[in-house]
Amino acid sequence: MNGTINKLKISSFNCEVYLPASYNFSDNNYQVVYVNGEGNISELIGKIEPHFDYNCQPFILIGIEPQNWNSDFTPWPAPALTKKTEAFKGEADNYLHKLIYEIKPFIDENYRTKEEPNNTALVGYSLAGLVAVYAMYKTSVFGKIASISTSMWYDGFIEFLKKNKPVSNETKVYMSLGKSEEKSRNQRMAMVGDCTRRAFDILKNQLSVKASLTLQWNNGGHFTDIPERFEKALVWLMR
Repeated sequence: MNGTINKLKISSFNCEVYLPASYNFSDNNYQVVYVNGEGNISELIGKIEPHFDYNCQPFILIGIEPQNWNSDFTPWPAPALTKKTEAFKGEADNYLHKLIYEIKPFIDENYRTKEEPNNTALVGYSLAGLVAVYAMYKTSVFGKIASISTSMWYDGFIEFLKKNKPVSNETKVYMSLGKSEEKSRNQRMAMVGDCTRRAFDILKNQLSVKASLTLQWNNGGHFTDIPERFEKALVWLMR
């Protein structure tokens, strides 16, 4: 890794702030990527840095560790997936409020950032990807969204997308899913393939023709090649 990572606590969340190597040798302002659910971003950075000044310009990346994955990244309460797991508490609105009004302002105040929506991305994997999509319907702060192997099966989410519209129809959106993810033995999770296709079609109709939208299919299941899936998403989103 050529850049640096600093660990901070912002608005009660443990965060990691990555600054590219060029940050300390220029007066430039940088695009910012906020990554839901990532408390250890070093492996991700190792995948991304080789693309700087080649496939995309260097950017600042903020990894945000959730306080409770099933609370922070779910838009409303839902039953547990199994008898051995906890129910989903549905506190994404609280998480997004802290992200938008506490974490992002702190980053913009203390680092040289490009604050405009088209220079600000929100990225997540699984339920963290769900809340990234959900954020589009709550705020226009994030002009770029990456939804990777997202839990589109979440109870009521497709209906929510159909009944609502993104705050901005100019958002750039990357979606991806593993080809084997819809083969889950869990009946709810097995709906992910169909729900992802439906979500893509809904967004295609809701977003402006000027906006960029893509859905990529990866080999493997939900836990296959996660860093590589982030790599694909970020390179496409930030190019």
